[in-house]
Amino acid sequence: FGLERYHQISTDEVYGDIPAGYSSVESDPLRPRSPYSASKASGDLLVGSYFTTYELPVTISRGSNNIGPYQHLEKVVPLFTTNALENKPLPLYGDGGQMREYQYVVDHCEAIDLILHQGQLGEIYNVGTGVEVTNLRMVELLLETLGKPQSLVRRVTDRPGHDRRYSMNIEKIRALGWTPRHTPEEAIIEAVSWYRDNEWWWRRVKNEEFAAYYEAQYGDRLRQDQ
Repeated sequence: FGLERYHQISTDEVYGDIPAGYSSVESDPLRPRSPYSASKASGDLLVGSYFTTYELPVTISRGSNNIGPYQHLEKVVPLFTTNALENKPLPLYGDGGQMREYQYVVDHCEAIDLILHQGQLGEIYNVGTGVEVTNLRMVELLLETLGKPQSLVRRVTDRPGHDRRYSMNIEKIRALGWTPRHTPEEAIIEAVSWYRDNEWWWRRVKNEEFAAYYEAQYGDRLRQDQ
């Protein structure tokens, strides 16, 4: 195939909804519950098959929720941050008790670089923080960072197939010498602060096309849950 190296960036969502008290390891069965996570799981299996059949030099990483500069505004942290800066409601799905491992994007990039240079070919590595934060706590911290009232939070109908909890065991990547530089709380504060300080960037993204997307995604929910 003429490939010197191939790395597949996957997601913790391939493990599906994780029960309390357990953290997924790389050898766990894949149980994706959405079209997005199913496509990622399929990609992982395809990459693995090329390693087994053709000895293609591959590795796979499964990352938790990345946050940081320049993330598209459809994602929850930049969306909620920019909404709060405009004093608009923050459409929080359900009770906000969904648990996620928010990790700073630079930490994730450093892990990928380490895997590329020191990871074992054909192997899978979980890349997260090992620490879970509820979406509600994320929103509270976001608003505290901006000095905005908690009253901006608007509980809306949850989306279909929304997994309750993701949690990954990251001992395998730690064994390569990697550890996240940021806690989830530090990652949230740093990401929120970047959008607060870089309005010039996100104002260009909040255009008519984005407004149409936002209306389709949240309009009915916000009207129904007033």
